[in-house]
Amino acid sequence: MFDAGKVREDLEVLESMFPEIIFNHEVSKITEQSSFISGHIDFDMHFSTKILEVHFENQTISLPKFLGNKLKFKIDLPKYPSFENSITLSLQSNYFSEVDTERILKSLHEEYDEMTNPASENYEPDTPILMLVFNSLMYDSLDRLFSEESITCESKEQFEVYKSASYALSSDISNRTNYDCSICIESKKGIDMIQLPCNGGHRLCQPCLKEYYTKMINEGQISFIRCPECDYKELNLNDYTEYKQLINDLFTPKIPFSFFHGFLSNETCEKYEKLFHSQMATLLSKHSPYSCVICRKCDSWCVKTNLDEQMIRCTNCESTFCFDCLHSWHGYNNKCGAKVTLPRAIVEEYIDVMETDLDRKRKIESVYGKKVLELEVSDYMAEKMLDIAIAAEDSDLQRCPKCKVVVQRSEGCNRMKCMICTTYFCYLCGDNLPMESGYEHFKEKYSPCYGRLFEGMPGIDDE
Repeated sequence: MFDAGKVREDLEVLESMFPEIIFNHEVSKITEQSSFISGHIDFDMHFSTKILEVHFENQTISLPKFLGNKLKFKIDLPKYPSFENSITLSLQSNYFSEVDTERILKSLHEEYDEMTNPASENYEPDTPILMLVFNSLMYDSLDRLFSEESITCESKEQFEVYKSASYALSSDISNRTNYDCSICIESKKGIDMIQLPCNGGHRLCQPCLKEYYTKMINEGQISFIRCPECDYKELNLNDYTEYKQLINDLFTPKIPFSFFHGFLSNETCEKYEKLFHSQMATLLSKHSPYSCVICRKCDSWCVKTNLDEQMIRCTNCESTFCFDCLHSWHGYNNKCGAKVTLPRAIVEEYIDVMETDLDRKRKIESVYGKKVLELEVSDYMAEKMLDIAIAAEDSDLQRCPKCKVVVQRSEGCNRMKCMICTTYFCYLCGDNLPMESGYEHFKEKYSPCYGRLFEGMPGIDDE
């Protein structure tokens, strides 16, 4: 029969030293008829003197301790205080492998088994075994596990484990530190504050965070969904030379959508995402008119990932359509007839800087797309060559005043009909002519084409 009084005394001392310890039975009710008592304790593991440096590639973190470990124990009361025979330990940690925890527990047995074994010469019957075990786990085990002051991780996954330990340390310090809310300026413990995902590490109390951002979202003030204390510089879209970088920066919110989950209602979070995307797409469309379009099926903005791509896919309803004609996608070989036309001034500026200002050339390409610009330049140069040919002496070419198609006269008089748009016009001066009385243009004495109806007509000048 064991000494129940001594067991109660040892465990009560343990409770006073470690208030966080939890037993599954009341210690005061232990009697000689009791068989087992179990429990657990959450504890931190400290290095005695050193700080562990953890390296991976070009990253380094420092760890003076590991937080949030759990020790489960079960005591066979009749065999107490034999550490080897009466106490079963289970160590749980987010940071150590099963091999590591086995090493730690093995080192405890190597140190205390003999001391608590009645058959050993080193037996000390009054040894406070559980107190020694707990203290050793908290303050000595890490020194045994890490013999060196620094380690180098073999993989990113291994380094992430130690990073999580570092984050837990930072959070623990933060939770116990006083901070001023950036909105109401009240000082509160970090555990009652929310740290914003900003470079300044600024914090808001939960009531302010919910009230402020809900108000901004409901009012559509999306540009204010950011840290209220950090310096803010609005994006200047004209500074970009790469379209992909532009849309990446423009459509990356200052505060990620996921940050508000759990703080704001699901309805408000969904509204924030829709408003942000809509407002950024509207801003982009004003800067780059061929970058995005509203889907005709669901009224959502569709943004090109490549300015030169004609096919576009709506991420909301998943329909695929032609950016130019807005009809269902017809393939690259089936032309829709719609043609993107750039302002003449843009085409002329692009031609001017193609060989002289590479930075400006790239900025224009980031707005309109390189392929579109090259096609426009090709058409522009072809039109210029045609204008020169039309203006040449003895030219038999003229433009239709309505559709601008080039017409070449092979026979007939100077009253012409465009075969494309059926417009009647004077071949000599290019003026529109009425369909019914087009010949009056050549009969009016004040007309520059008076009496010239058959001028230049093949066969007439030779007679």
